[in-house]
Amino acid sequence: MEFGCRYIYVNDKNINRDNEKIHTHLPSVEIHSNAQSPSLVTSSYDNFIPIECPPAYDNSTGTSVATEVPALRPQLSPKPERRTNGPARPHSPLIADLVQKIALQKDVSGPGSVPYDNFRPTEESQPNNQTTDVYYETPLDSEYPCALQSPSPELERSKTPPPVPERKKRTSLVPPTSMFNEPPNSVYVEVLPASASEMERSKSHSLFPPASPQLEENKVKEQLQANCNVLLLNLGKLVDISGTANSVKPTVCCRCSAALSKVNPGLENQTWCCAFCGCENTMPAGAHIENFTEDQICLSDPLPGRTPDDDSILIFCVDISGSMSVTSEIESEQNLNGNHALYITRMEALKAGLLQSLDYLYNQHPKKRVVLITFSDQVMIYGDGTSPPHILDDTELLDPDYLRSCGETQPMPHTLEETLTALKSRIGSLYEMGATALGPAALVSIAMAAQKPGSKVIICTDGRANTYLGNLDDIAEEHAYQSSRLFYSNLANLALQHSVVVSVLTIERTDCRLHELGQLADKTGGKVNIVHPLNLAQEFQSILEEEINATDVKVRVYLPSYMYFVFEGHSMPVLERAIGSTTPDTVLSLEFDIHSTLIQDALRHSQLPVQVQLTFCRQDGRRGHRILTQRRPVTNDCLAALEALNMSVLQIHSAQISAHLAMEGRVEEATKVALALKGLIAQIMKHEKYEASNDVYEEWENTMSPIYEDLQVYGNSIKRQREQGNTHVPAVKGFTDEMANMMFHLKQAKNKVMKKLKHQAQ
Repeated sequence: MEFGCRYIYVNDKNINRDNEKIHTHLPSVEIHSNAQSPSLVTSSYDNFIPIECPPAYDNSTGTSVATEVPALRPQLSPKPERRTNGPARPHSPLIADLVQKIALQKDVSGPGSVPYDNFRPTEESQPNNQTTDVYYETPLDSEYPCALQSPSPELERSKTPPPVPERKKRTSLVPPTSMFNEPPNSVYVEVLPASASEMERSKSHSLFPPASPQLEENKVKEQLQANCNVLLLNLGKLVDISGTANSVKPTVCCRCSAALSKVNPGLENQTWCCAFCGCENTMPAGAHIENFTEDQICLSDPLPGRTPDDDSILIFCVDISGSMSVTSEIESEQNLNGNHALYITRMEALKAGLLQSLDYLYNQHPKKRVVLITFSDQVMIYGDGTSPPHILDDTELLDPDYLRSCGETQPMPHTLEETLTALKSRIGSLYEMGATALGPAALVSIAMAAQKPGSKVIICTDGRANTYLGNLDDIAEEHAYQSSRLFYSNLANLALQHSVVVSVLTIERTDCRLHELGQLADKTGGKVNIVHPLNLAQEFQSILEEEINATDVKVRVYLPSYMYFVFEGHSMPVLERAIGSTTPDTVLSLEFDIHSTLIQDALRHSQLPVQVQLTFCRQDGRRGHRILTQRRPVTNDCLAALEALNMSVLQIHSAQISAHLAMEGRVEEATKVALALKGLIAQIMKHEKYEASNDVYEEWENTMSPIYEDLQVYGNSIKRQREQGNTHVPAVKGFTDEMANMMFHLKQAKNKVMKKLKHQAQ
């Protein structure tokens, strides 16, 4: 796994320090029986004020010395303004006398360590013959309860309070109560030094030390333009564990299921503490923390009867509606009759592309099982071509349950080496007719491919689906539009559940509502593209060359409780994602950050852990489990973070996250995030060590600039619609096929895709 920065960057520039609590020491537990031990937190001097000190007492001469020294005492609010958590509780006179006596003899060991400072006894008027109860008020911002539930039994039985231990006499630094509200412009008398040399040294010292030049410099440093806490997972490489040995069986936390590794603190190999939720777990018998490495791999035994040969299914689901008769002009050389323009129909180009793909598969993967399904106003299931087609039409196309059962009950096709001739004959007999029942055909194809995990479905069409189920042609009414979107979303989830990869190809200069139809490919890891009819064969081959190296892939990422994942719809430190099938270059980027209210807690750690858990199934049927755990250093120094950024990780994440937000209809947010990450990458390029990469940056900027422009133009059009009162129209409803195609490419951004995008932009 890679990160956008070598550090976990904590941006603490915007913390509201006025709300920070100053923790002070409380009285002993004997007096406050239900008070917990205070946390020792370093206090700031921000809320301390200088106060005048009383005359000190010289122990050697027995006389008072008219000398005052500077002292510090927490600033207290006037008593009438104090608020309480609830009604004060009375205490016995014995406890009250003890508290008052100890308070009169209190001693201060340093700035801010004033015992009982939070306790302000008040006496209520009582009849002469009744006992006076003492009440203690508890400030709302106090962390510890000041009222006692019940006094100590030993103190109740005692007639007199316990003796106060002797203490060494020293100069008192505690002023009288009357001096608490001293005016801010106090005059101090400096303690005279014993010699002239000490006088000279004292001139360089003040009550508060001068600010460090480095700290002053940090205040004016340029802040990062965007969040650099990015995790990039190359899933295609992580699931490739060929040639690796099994490690010990993973041990997981009983609370959050995070796995044990070397980053977890242990106690004499008997228990271990989860680094993410803090739960204490029992160590397995005979196990040692040293045996749980940072990269753990566990593989099951191969399933009986399974071979590593690829026997998955490939289904061509192609459009043969009437619009496939449209012709396109092709270039040709001069002939004897002079210059003549040649034309080819979309159907002829499709049939040529299918035949070339069969020849390629026969030579490279003869064990592949190939199926042909066509759709017009009917859905025809040709299967492997060796049996008569199964025709679905009329009311059969309206029932999704029936269509799914038809696909699931289709016989398993034979291998291509047995069916090549029959399939070529079926393809040669295709002709154009009727409407476009794309929705029912896609459902049947995915249901049939689900028989073999890792199978592929290639959908090729030149127009909108215009039959009842999955209709994308009549979407003027919002209800009809949302119903069709939901249909394709559920269909994509079905394919993802069975690790079926769906790719969608449309013919250029057509409108197929690619934003909705492309969900099938987006969720399953397939391809989306708009192609020229003559390039169909090349595009088919590109899809066929994508090798699936794992199916049923799921990823889970753990962060400390101070952190959360950005743009995931929740603020939890754990993320689960179903990936389905992966290819060798499948990449996933995730962005995380620190909760603003927990920044100080995160900064108390020099390192924070991150764990990635992968579960998957290999082609031979073996289940795999891989766990990677790392501790990443923490910094709040933006300069250090800027020098440690990974430009390639941030570039891929910029493309993926901006497209992800745009396809969800959050166009304005997508534009804002994309431009912020662009500014961050521009900051990186200013560093001298990246001077040699200027060409790479310019190439990437040229590739992404059309995306930024399209997002901004489309965002402005949405604003105009809202100003005109059209607030009910979804933002994604106005996406063109070209814009949707570009966004789908960006969501699957990787180095290869970025180069392809640059070529398309040119």
